[in-house]
Amino acid sequence: MALFTLIGAAAGAAVGAVVVGGATATVIGAVAGAVIGNVVGNKVSAAQEAAAAATTQAEEQITTITEKQEEIIGVTEQVTGIQTEQIAVQQQIAEDRQQQERLAVRRQRRSAIREAQIVRARQRNIAQAAGAVGSAVSGGAASIGSQLSAALGYSTQQSGLSEEILQGQQKGMDLQSEINTLYGKANVLQTEANIAATKAGMYSSRAAGYTQQASNYMGLFTNVASTAFNFI
Repeated sequence: MALFTLIGAAAGAAVGAVVVGGATATVIGAVAGAVIGNVVGNKVSAAQEAAAAATTQAEEQITTITEKQEEIIGVTEQVTGIQTEQIAVQQQIAEDRQQQERLAVRRQRRSAIREAQIVRARQRNIAQAAGAVGSAVSGGAASIGSQLSAALGYSTQQSGLSEEILQGQQKGMDLQSEINTLYGKANVLQTEANIAATKAGMYSSRAAGYTQQASNYMGLFTNVASTAFNFI
């Protein structure tokens, strides 16, 4: 730094002139002071540049932290959306199972009614005359046909609901897999953010150290120059 060189030269010249005396001593003192001032100036400049570079690196790491945190927020929002979808799937599965139970109860009731009807028909057949046998057989056949039709309908409905439940369970597992993947991604991002935070702290500390170093150089030079000028 030119300023330190000038101050050093002036301080050196002052010391040479007062302590030794004469033009030669003044010139030698000025040259020596200039050299010392130049060295100190270079040290201060180097320390300041290093501090600025470390500060820039710290700011870059802070930017990285911000970016990672924004990514984590995005991942969290994705997880929330998938969890909402997962809840809807689970609700549908629960509804399908409830429907299966209602169908089973309804089938049991219908079966009990039909059984009671068959029993009453048999009792009537026994009491009827032989000429009514044909009608009884016909009624029994109709009842069997009705039971078969109801059983087929029940089986179809139950099968369809079971298929829906199976598909829902598979979708639920797929969604959970997506959630686990996103959680893994979030953990990686958080780790990267933590590393960036550690680096930011390190660079900030380094910048503070270089700044203190520059301040120490300037303080030392100022003290030396002040002492030299005090000789005047």
